[in-house]
Amino acid sequence: MYDDMRRMAGFDTIAGGTHMKNKLLFTLFLLMLTAPVVTFAFVKDYIDSENYENRVFAERPRLSVQTLPSFPQKFDDWFNDHLPYKNQLVMANTIKNDWIGVGTTAMEYMTGSMVIRGKDNWLFYNAEKQQSFNDYICNNLYEEDELVQIADGYVRLYDKLKEMGIELVVLYAANKEQVYPEYMPSSIVPAGSYSRTDQLVDYIQANTSVPLLYTKDALRKEKEGHQLFYKYDTHWNSLGGFVGGQLLNEHFHGEYVSLKDVSVRPVQTNVSGDLAHMLSMGNVYQDDTEWEISGYKEEVTVNESRDGEDFVFASDAKDSRSLLVYMDSFGYALMGIAKDYANVRFSRNTENFASYCREQHPDAVVIELVERWKDGQEGWCKGLYDLLAGT
Repeated sequence: MYDDMRRMAGFDTIAGGTHMKNKLLFTLFLLMLTAPVVTFAFVKDYIDSENYENRVFAERPRLSVQTLPSFPQKFDDWFNDHLPYKNQLVMANTIKNDWIGVGTTAMEYMTGSMVIRGKDNWLFYNAEKQQSFNDYICNNLYEEDELVQIADGYVRLYDKLKEMGIELVVLYAANKEQVYPEYMPSSIVPAGSYSRTDQLVDYIQANTSVPLLYTKDALRKEKEGHQLFYKYDTHWNSLGGFVGGQLLNEHFHGEYVSLKDVSVRPVQTNVSGDLAHMLSMGNVYQDDTEWEISGYKEEVTVNESRDGEDFVFASDAKDSRSLLVYMDSFGYALMGIAKDYANVRFSRNTENFASYCREQHPDAVVIELVERWKDGQEGWCKGLYDLLAGT
């Protein structure tokens, strides 16, 4: 009788319908979870799945008794790096933020956002293992004993090269946000105006004989009327590199040529950059300009060649000296200095440093490194000294 009453009231029909609806929802949920993983294997070669983060993605960890304690974190790192449709999801999030007018907050900057979206679509780099954010807000100054230790590495390399008859010059390429703070998000407010690099430069210049050139002031001066960094890339452009080269020109020759004294023209107007690609927005943010300089030492003939990964330049410049330039990625825009010296080699391979110095005996070694590379500022000179000393 109870069952008859349920059927008459339609309870069984309702219960059956609810059960079917739950099954359908569960099936749809399962499909939503598995479909990206299954379909990505078939389409990944036809969509944008490049790694734009300037780092090596995590490898898939192996599960064993020995690796069990670290497995969850390593698996999480691997999964995040290899997430199906990762670039498309990043692009969708960027478009969403742009549409609703959400900029990068200070909290996002501090918690690992790789790209800072500034004003007028200017993008800034926030490398996890570097110091862009702290350098900008000036909250990471050194202690006295740290400055002494860092400077010691510079002095050791300077003295060792001097014994070999080789001059040392160090060039710091300023961070993009140090040159263009007006395009940084208003939500990020510096705690001061004296940065870690300002402190390091002042200390080394005051307490050692090492020539240390910092491009910040020159770039800030030359940016009036000229764009010196790419909007959508981490690096300075050819104009910024020219300014850096002129600081070297001023050091070696006592003369500085301003951008106002040369001709500048656009050669490409659809330029994107690595920061735009990190946001998977390379096809959207692509209206930047590539510039070309003319009217600078046009009478000098330069021949370029490659020696492995090194760029080697020979010219009929008035200065017959040879320079060995050890660089990071900012060094590529410095290659215009080939017009200033008879022989210039640009290298990123420090393994050959000792043999180059001993066998080719350059007149000067130039160490170029970007400001945000804190580890390089602190240890590269000491590392090169160790290579020369054989330690």
